[in-house]
Amino acid sequence: MAFALLASVPPVFGLYTSFFPVLIYSLLGTGRHLSTGTFAILSLMTGSAVERLVPEPLVGNLSGTEKEQLDAQRVGVAAAVAFGSGALMLGMFVLQLGVLSTFLSEPVVKALTSGVALHVLVSQLPSLLGLSLPRQIGCFSLFKTLAAVLTALPRSSPAELTISALSLALLVPVKELNVRFRDRLPTPIPGEVVMVLLASVLCFTSSLDTRYHVQIVGLLPGGFPQPLLPNLAELPRILADSLPIALVTFAVSASLASIYADKYSYTIDSNQELLAHGASNLISSLFSCFPNSATLATTSLLVDAGGKTQLAGLFSCIVVLSVLLWLGPFFYYLPKAVLACINISSMRQMFFQMQELPQLWHISRVDFLLQVPGLCILSYPTPLYFGTRGQFRRNLEWHLGLGEGEKETSKPDGPTVAVAEPVRVVVLDFSGVTFADAAGAREVVQVRERLASRCRDARIHLLLAQCNASVLGTLTRAGLLDRVTPDQLFVSVQDAAAYALGSLVRGSSTRSESQEALGCGK
Repeated sequence: MAFALLASVPPVFGLYTSFFPVLIYSLLGTGRHLSTGTFAILSLMTGSAVERLVPEPLVGNLSGTEKEQLDAQRVGVAAAVAFGSGALMLGMFVLQLGVLSTFLSEPVVKALTSGVALHVLVSQLPSLLGLSLPRQIGCFSLFKTLAAVLTALPRSSPAELTISALSLALLVPVKELNVRFRDRLPTPIPGEVVMVLLASVLCFTSSLDTRYHVQIVGLLPGGFPQPLLPNLAELPRILADSLPIALVTFAVSASLASIYADKYSYTIDSNQELLAHGASNLISSLFSCFPNSATLATTSLLVDAGGKTQLAGLFSCIVVLSVLLWLGPFFYYLPKAVLACINISSMRQMFFQMQELPQLWHISRVDFLLQVPGLCILSYPTPLYFGTRGQFRRNLEWHLGLGEGEKETSKPDGPTVAVAEPVRVVVLDFSGVTFADAAGAREVVQVRERLASRCRDARIHLLLAQCNASVLGTLTRAGLLDRVTPDQLFVSVQDAAAYALGSLVRGSSTRSESQEALGCGK
């Protein structure tokens, strides 16, 4: 229900989206520990599409009938977005594009989800403060929302502000306790459930909705909606929203499934995951559901609770079913501010990921700038063929300082750069050279011949490291080994660098000092 507010649809449609997709994925998915349903980033993206296509009137209060018509239009748009994204993922399944999951690195996914956490936090500020503000969409919506909140801050509702503060004061410590004592607790403390019950009882007994105009969930319709094909006329308008949602759904779901598959020693089928999530979105859209995917928070909770197979999703379906059929009236007086607090507290893990940003920056800078005087490790991260052979030679000459002039050379396609320390040993890192044709192999041999005398005059020693068997075979057939001795070939870059540094400091320092300078002494 909380994520339904992010999607700009009534709360009950969050329950629908927590039932039908989970049921479908349990039958088709390959991620045993994956929990599917509403997800913050998709809800936020869907809400932006809904607000853009069906904006809420800025002036005047809507009558009951007008409100129902507005909600129906918004639900139709959200369902159409789910239908479109599901159809796109099924098309990706037909084209067998599951291989794209291999390009999803952990830092990319963490950066994506950390950015989502910031957007969710800012988007929920109006609900936390009791402000009725139109949702900002388009570029810089984050800053537009912050500006609107700061401008309207004097109009905040003290009652809803108090509810939000008390809710966060309960939810945040409970989540921290669940994490710190997960090994000692038989089951996680249901802080959200306790908060929902307390807030509903408080609002009912104190009549907060009528006395202080606190926004509440209201009536949750019982049962299920009638199956209805989304308005296909909306598809051209929502295609620009469905495509990124489909890509984000696959990116997050495939990455999360892979993490737990590696952790528990089983494999997933990326193409089958496309089918499962595509079918989940397309079929559930017939029941007025908005886009869905794997979810970080509930997946972690499912694993902590001992879930090991897709059957765990069926048990969660039973809980949602009981709410839809019997327990819905108990949520009538639930303040929407509590749902906003649940949204924010569920982002806890994503906020803490930001602590890794300095470490990632440090690692990236080391990879880019850790330089040992006299040693140059030159990586060439592209196939070596007729189209790139000239660039390979120019890059090598520039890094060796063998261009026009020794102390000052012009970087290929770049500005003039001064060479501070003469290079004595060069390690050619060929780990990124996945393919070499005859022209590229001959270029390597010819470059070696052309530079041989110049390298000897400059006392530069060339080493070749981490060259795969196929590329090395092509270079061998081109005659490279006729001019390169076996002691110039290394299995890894680290081995080559350690050997090179040992050569540089031989006679003036010990080998252990060289390893320490390289960062591999331990």
